[in-house]
Amino acid sequence: MTTKNTKYQSLFSSYATVRPQRREPKLLPLPDFSSCTSTAHIFSYQQSHRRLVPSAVPCEQTLLAADCRSSSHHGCDDNGIRKKERRRRWRKRKQTSKEEGTCVPSEEELSLRKVKLYQSGDPLGRKELGLHVVQWIKQGMHLMASKFAFSEMQDDGAALSLDGELSDGHMGFVMQAQPYLSATPMPKGQESLCLKASTHYPTLFDNFQRELRDVLLQQQNEGLITDWRSTQSWMLLKELAKSAEHRAAARRSRNPVMHVTLGISLDKTRLMQTKIDEFVKKMTDLLQLERDAELEFTQAELNTTSMMVAESEKPARPVEYLVTHGQAQEQCDTLCNLKVISSSTGLSGLHLVLFRVEESHKLPPTRLSPGDMVCVRTCNSRGEVATSCMQGFIHALGEDNCSITVALNSRHGDPTFSKLFGKSVRIDRIQALADSVTYERNCEALMLLQKRGLQKRNSSIGVVASLFGDKEDAMKLEQNNLIDWGGSEVHDEALLKRHNYNFDTSQSKALALALNKKRPVLVIQGPPGTGKTCLLSYLITCVVRQGERVLVTAPSNAAIDNIVEKLSSTELNILRVGNPSRMSPSVASRSLGEIVTRRLEKFTEEFERKKSDLRNDLKHCIQDDSLASGIRQLLIKLGKEYKKMEKETTMEVLSNAEVVLSTNIGAADPLIRGMGSFDLVIIDEAAQAIEPSCWIPILQGKRCILAGDHRQLAPVVLSREAMEGGLGMSLLERASSLHDELLTTMLTVQYRMHDSIARWASNEMYDGLLKSSPSVASGLLVDYPFIKANWMTQCALLLLDTRMPYGSLNIDCEESLDPAGTGSFYNNGEAEIVAQHVLSLVRCVNDRLN
Repeated sequence: MTTKNTKYQSLFSSYATVRPQRREPKLLPLPDFSSCTSTAHIFSYQQSHRRLVPSAVPCEQTLLAADCRSSSHHGCDDNGIRKKERRRRWRKRKQTSKEEGTCVPSEEELSLRKVKLYQSGDPLGRKELGLHVVQWIKQGMHLMASKFAFSEMQDDGAALSLDGELSDGHMGFVMQAQPYLSATPMPKGQESLCLKASTHYPTLFDNFQRELRDVLLQQQNEGLITDWRSTQSWMLLKELAKSAEHRAAARRSRNPVMHVTLGISLDKTRLMQTKIDEFVKKMTDLLQLERDAELEFTQAELNTTSMMVAESEKPARPVEYLVTHGQAQEQCDTLCNLKVISSSTGLSGLHLVLFRVEESHKLPPTRLSPGDMVCVRTCNSRGEVATSCMQGFIHALGEDNCSITVALNSRHGDPTFSKLFGKSVRIDRIQALADSVTYERNCEALMLLQKRGLQKRNSSIGVVASLFGDKEDAMKLEQNNLIDWGGSEVHDEALLKRHNYNFDTSQSKALALALNKKRPVLVIQGPPGTGKTCLLSYLITCVVRQGERVLVTAPSNAAIDNIVEKLSSTELNILRVGNPSRMSPSVASRSLGEIVTRRLEKFTEEFERKKSDLRNDLKHCIQDDSLASGIRQLLIKLGKEYKKMEKETTMEVLSNAEVVLSTNIGAADPLIRGMGSFDLVIIDEAAQAIEPSCWIPILQGKRCILAGDHRQLAPVVLSREAMEGGLGMSLLERASSLHDELLTTMLTVQYRMHDSIARWASNEMYDGLLKSSPSVASGLLVDYPFIKANWMTQCALLLLDTRMPYGSLNIDCEESLDPAGTGSFYNNGEAEIVAQHVLSLVRCVNDRLN
């Protein structure tokens, strides 16, 4: 017996060393068909992947899958056969096996397939090699296994002995297999794959142990052996699979599972997701604190406006008294005694309500203007508040000076709104009204970031990974050729010549980085006077000329309107989306509402004519219910046709737009989101926006550019606790410090101020990097015509230290915290000094100018 052990061990003793593979080759499970003693025909692997094995039961059929992965009741998957094609193939094989006179294994025999044995390693399979090469390998290993198994029965030691020179690691087994593989011709045209597989140890071993198992099972069925699992050959193979030498030879290299899109490990991806989850939770809590502070401040404002009338020493006057006696200035932010005339739904679903002054009076002079946030409440004849506030903003003031239109936040048909009908209404302008829409859209953006940020279908996944991964992740993304942190040398020379652009070195660098389509994030820090807006205007034009769609946003309407004005001189098809009443009059012609209105002008005229005719007809047939009902149906149909035409026109305008501009919050408008993914998102003045609001537009684009300067104004946050918690840090500021400033570039040449001013700002805030253009470096006020020469006009920079306790300056130069809870400070003394200095400079203007 010892001699036999030595003989069989010689075949496997030389596998000890092998290059590490991804999976460890191990033995596979096999059922025990010890009860099968009869013999039958065995199909070759060229005919099928399944081998028919004889059984002791003559009326049944034995079917053994070559891959031995099946463990269900019918020899297939545990989940059953679900597809018709699989059922058809099963029935065909079953019918074929019956014709051959073979048998099917019983349930007891099939249940043995669940015995825990050893799984295969990392062999090359059909996916890597193809069907024909796999069949070729199986044939060779079948010959080798047959030789090995039958040598045990014949006690033929010479047949199994190996040359000692080949016993140096896994090459011994590989060399032992070559004669058996050569016995079968290689598939034509696939010789290279065959050579690759014939020298791949895990592949050879995996197929050999499968074939040996089948050969031993065949011998058992033929009655040559009692139990195939107790044979010496199988025990040697099993012992080898458990040995440390074999594990070392075929050690699994634990390559991490990679994210399909990013190409980084799932562990890294999970770490990113954890960071996102923590960020979303933190920001959601801070937004709630800010929301509470806004509501508290708004309530204080409402209480103040309510008490202005009630606590006034003079009796409150009705509107007609204020108008006729010229005392409207007392109520410049408040309009009382208004009546609801009608309500309608404007573009984008705005709930527009028309109010008119009672009787034939006119509105008093007021500071209310379109876009102002207001509170609408019922009141008595003295203007005293009777109900809670309904939020909204001024949409338009009537040309007749008798009416005012307010866009309420409530939906059309809101029962709360219906309480305004038939009652006197009061409208108050509120400086800082808490806006629930802003809060909800910020929270929604955070939710989308958490849910979809790292999904492969998310177009902005590169941006998310760059802002929530570490520098190693950023470099890995570049190595995988998914992103490129370098710049692009593609410039539009024709555009440069046409607009006479002459960019400095820092601007050219920023443009090169911004034009790189594979760069997901770029932060352009633009100190005052460095030409940031002009740069963005050229960048947008250049990108659109390359066939890309751009979404441009900013935290405020004023900032975005500034960009619209810059782009208006170009030939781009730009579209300003938002509330027309909050836009600058100079850009109103570019608004979605204005464009749609112009295109529907003729259609609207025809619509109004038909509607007027139908209403006139309706007046003449009041007594005829059937005819009146028909006319009403025509009016309804006419209105639906107009709404349909308006919707189609709106979608056409949106689809044709090359550049869409809105505020950060406005980018959540369903009209913009329905446009699909943008190629580029640009957020101007990003340093003044809280980070959650920036994610609204970012998640709608493939890459983004953040432009601004975090050394200037920070986001406005009312809650001190929320500010200290991190809500006051903008995304631009956070991104500027990531990955050793890999995401950031800075504009370093200013074209606005004297070098003395720029140098002071540069040393104090920009680490000495800000330089002055020669065109403005030495300019003084005295150099301009009609300016008198004195120390003020010859001095470029004057610094006054108001902190001196005994100086000669105004003694009221102490900072005070804003009692409104904004977290800001104010200084009355410094404001007075500035005002006096400006007046002194105005007096320096030569009389000839006047």
